Amino acid sequence: MVFAKSFIIIAVSIALSSFGLLGCGSFSTKQNPPESGKDAYLLLRKQKEAFSYFSTGYFFLLERSWEIAADNFEKASEIDPSSERILKHLATCYFQLGENEKAIGSLEKLAKQIPQEFNIHYTLATLYESVGKKKEAIFEYEYARKCNITQLDYVFLADALYRLANIYMDEGVIEKGAECYQTMFKMHLIAQPAKFHYEIGIKYFEKNIVDRALEHFLSAKKYDPKLNFTSFYITLCYDILKDYDNAVEEAKGFLLKEPDNWAMRLTLSEIYEKLERESERDEEVEKIKKILENNVDAGSKNPREYFLLSQIYRSQHKINEAINTIENMRLLPLEEEAEMEAHFLLANLYYESQNYGKVEEELRLALKINPDFHEANNFLGYFFAENNRNIDEAIVLIKRALNSQPTNGAYLDSLGWAYYKKAQIEERDDYLVMALQKLEEAVKILEEPDIFEHIGDVAYSLGSWCDALDVWEKAKALYEKIPSCEKQLGNVTKKIEKLKRLISMEKNSTKIIAGHREKKI
Repeated sequence: MVFAKSFIIIAVSIALSSFGLLGCGSFSTKQNPPESGKDAYLLLRKQKEAFSYFSTGYFFLLERSWEIAADNFEKASEIDPSSERILKHLATCYFQLGENEKAIGSLEKLAKQIPQEFNIHYTLATLYESVGKKKEAIFEYEYARKCNITQLDYVFLADALYRLANIYMDEGVIEKGAECYQTMFKMHLIAQPAKFHYEIGIKYFEKNIVDRALEHFLSAKKYDPKLNFTSFYITLCYDILKDYDNAVEEAKGFLLKEPDNWAMRLTLSEIYEKLERESERDEEVEKIKKILENNVDAGSKNPREYFLLSQIYRSQHKINEAINTIENMRLLPLEEEAEMEAHFLLANLYYESQNYGKVEEELRLALKINPDFHEANNFLGYFFAENNRNIDEAIVLIKRALNSQPTNGAYLDSLGWAYYKKAQIEERDDYLVMALQKLEEAVKILEEPDIFEHIGDVAYSLGSWCDALDVWEKAKALYEKIPSCEKQLGNVTKKIEKLKRLISMEKNSTKIIAGHREKKI
C-alpha cells in the first residue's frame, strides 16, 4: 500500500500549505462596480484596509504566529468575506491553532466558491474525519476524487482513496471500501498487487467476512509467496472456516520458514486439539514452551511471552514455575494493563498452590490499579465468602463486579454464596431467601455443577430437603463429566448420602410414631 498508515495532521498541513502559502501578490476584493465617486472612494478605502490586514496576517503567518495571523485574516475577511485567498490563509491558521471546526467553516465557504478544486475538498474531508463526522468526510472524499486532478494531486488522491476505503470498511460498507482499493490499483497508485490484496483481506477479516478475506489473502500469496505473514492469516481463515486440513498444511508451510514463530505454533496446536490429535498438539506445546523459555532467558521484553509460558506451566501443574515466570515479568517496565493482569494471574496461581495469604495481597494490588476490574472484584469477594471473612466487603466487591457484567452467571453465583454465608453467620433466613434467588438466576445463565451444589446447600438450610437432594444429584452428574473435579464429586456425594439417610430416618420415625398411635388406639 502506498500509505500503510496516514496521519491526518501531516496530510492536512501539507494540503493547506499547498494552497495556503501562495504569497500576497496583488489583492483585490470582489465587489459590485461603484455607482458614484463616493462609492468608489469607499470601495478603495475598504480595499486598502483589507489589504493592510491581509499583509499583516501574511507576515505573521510566515513567522508562524498563528493566533496574530488569524486575528488579522479575520478582520480582512469581515471586510471582504468572499476573498478566496483570505479564506485559505484563515483555514491554515485555524488548523494550526487546533480549531478544526473554524477551519472547516472557512473551507466550506471555499468549497462553494471553488467547487472543482481537489485540495479544498480533500482537506475538508480530512478535517471532517478528524472531528468524527464520517458521513460528511465520505461525501467530501467522494467529491474530491471526481475533481480535476493534477499530477501533484495524485499523492493526495491515493491518501484520499485510502482514507475513504478505511471509513467504508469501518462503517461495514465493505464492497465500497474494496472498490476504492481497486481504483487505487487501476490508477497505478498501488505498486504491489500483493499488498493491495493483503490490505483488503485484512479489512474483510476484521469484519469477520472470512471467506472473502481468504480470497484476497490467497491472491496476495499468489502475487508474492515471500509474504509469510499472509500465510498466517490464510491459516486463521481456514481454521475459522473449519477447513482444518488446509489450515494444518498452511501452518506447516509457514513454520518451515519461521520455525520459532510461537504464535503460529500456538494456532497449530489449537487446530490439532480440535482434530483430537493430542500427541501432535502436545508436541507443538512443548516446542512453544522451549521457544518461550529461550526468549525469556534471553531477556524478552514482551509480556505476552511471559503470560503464555506461565499458562503452559500452569496447564502442566508446574505452579511454582508459573509463579516464577510472572514474578520475573514484573521486573520489566509494564503498562498498567499488563501489571494488573500479572497481579490477577498470580492471585490465581497462589490460590491453586494454597498460598492463600498471597491471594488477597495480589488481588488488592490489581484493584489498586483499577478499582473496577470486575474479575478481581468477584474473585476477592468470593474468596472472602468462601473463607467466612469480611462478608460485608465481599458483598460490596461482588456487586461492583456485577455492575460491569449484570448477567454474568459466575458473579451471580458469588453473590448468592456470599448471602448464604452471611445468613449462616447472622442466623437470618431472609438472607437465605436472597441467596436462593441469586443462585437460581445464576443457574439459568450458567449450568455449572458448583452452582447446583450451592443451591442444594441453601435449600438444605431452608429445610427443603427434597429440593436439595434433586439439585445435588444434578451437581453430581455434572461433576462426573469433569476429570479434574474428583474432590468436588466426593464432597457432593457425601452430602447426598447424608441427606438420604436423614430422609430415611425421618420416614422411619414417622412410621414408628404412626404405628404407636395405632396400637394405642
